Amino acid sequence: MSTRQRRVTLALKWHHLDNLSVEEIQERFEQEGIGSYVQSTIRDYLNDEVAEEVIEQIEKEHANVRLQIAEREERMFQRARDAEADATEDEPIVRVVPKTDAVDTDREQPMSWPEWEIVDAGDEDYPDWATERDIIIRFTDATTQVRPGEEYPLRAVDGSPRYTKEFDGLRRDQDDLKGQAMARSEQSKHLEAKGEALGVFKDRVELEGSLETDSTVAVDDETKAALREALRARYDQEDTDE
Repeated sequence: MSTRQRRVTLALKWHHLDNLSVEEIQERFEQEGIGSYVQSTIRDYLNDEVAEEVIEQIEKEHANVRLQIAEREERMFQRARDAEADATEDEPIVRVVPKTDAVDTDREQPMSWPEWEIVDAGDEDYPDWATERDIIIRFTDATTQVRPGEEYPLRAVDGSPRYTKEFDGLRRDQDDLKGQAMARSEQSKHLEAKGEALGVFKDRVELEGSLETDSTVAVDDETKAALREALRARYDQEDTDE
């Protein structure tokens, strides 16, 4: 390699790999004792035919950077995927029960009150809104005696039972739909970022065809499937925007 070719190769490496400007390359030549060259000469070096060695180094460096970004996005994608699977919550169980009151303990005699009975599911008086956890009652034509301190069901103005809701435990590990949706949205963003890093969004590709990248990074079948998913999401959004 001639002395000039060596300077050209160095200038190209520093420009493409280190992102140095013409002025910075000029300073680098001087700092390393190679020589002092005017900026027009350095521009000529950068316009020179790029040596194959420099091309390979540039491609390898860019591919490595893209791979590092893709690997980071893959890790973030997997975290979001795990978050979706773990997105559960304890759902409170509520049931409807008769609203009650208690006879005053200071009362000397029992209180007369319409007798009541539990209504079973399937009975004609069983309301449509009731669930198997709810306790439904009805008043009969008979009268009962409620002693001081005992509870009795209250009645509405029309004589029907009054109801209230009460906490009846927790239903564990129910799907947290909001949390799952947020995790899926995050997954989509990381897939898209991974696709950008690997260059799959450079041109619109056929989803059912081959998936190629403009780098030297190998893409396995699982990654291709994930990237196709990100592509579908992007193209669906593009179609919606149109």
